[in-house]
Amino acid sequence: MGLQIYRLQWSCIFLLVFPMVSCSWKLPPTKPGGELGFFQETSRLEKVAREHPDPSVRAQAHLKLAFLFLNHRNPQLNYPRSLQEMKSYLSMAPAKAATDDLQNWLAALQEMEHLRKSGWEEGMKNQSLQAQLEKLHPVLEKMKEANKILRDEVAGLKEMNAKMKETIEMLENFDLQMEEKRKGVR
Repeated sequence: MGLQIYRLQWSCIFLLVFPMVSCSWKLPPTKPGGELGFFQETSRLEKVAREHPDPSVRAQAHLKLAFLFLNHRNPQLNYPRSLQEMKSYLSMAPAKAATDDLQNWLAALQEMEHLRKSGWEEGMKNQSLQAQLEKLHPVLEKMKEANKILRDEVAGLKEMNAKMKETIEMLENFDLQMEEKRKGVR
C-alpha cells in the first residue's frame, strides 16, 4: 500500500510538471529602459519609418513612435511629437486602423496641444502685462508723491481758509462795532 501511495504522489507531480514544461513561455517584448534605451528605440523606429520599403511597416513604426513619446517611463515625454507621429500613422494606415481608442488618443493629444499653445499665448500676454506693469510702477510712485504734496497743500489751504474765516468774522464784528459807534456819535 505504501508503494501505491508513493507512485500516486509521483504521478501527480509528473502530471502537474509535464504541462508546465511543455508550454512555451512567451515573454512580452522588452520595453526600452532608461534614457539610452528610449533614445535607441526612437532612433531605430525613426529609421524604419523613413527607410522601410513596406508602407504598412512604416505606418506601424509611426504608431510605435507615437506611443513611445507618450510612455510614462520615457524621460523625455514629447506630446506634440506623439501627435505628429499619430497623424502620420493615420495618414498612412488603412481607414479601419482608425479605431475608437486611437481616435480618443488623437483627440486627447490635440486638446493637449491646443492647451499648450493657449498656455503659451497666455504666458506671452502675461509677460507683456508684466512689462507694462513694471513701466507703470515708477509713474505710480510719482503719482503717490504728487498726491501727498497735493494733500499737504490742501491741508495748508484749509488752515489758511480757517484763518481767513476768523479774520473775516473779526472784521465783520469790528465793522458792526464801528457802525454802532457811528450811530452813537450822530
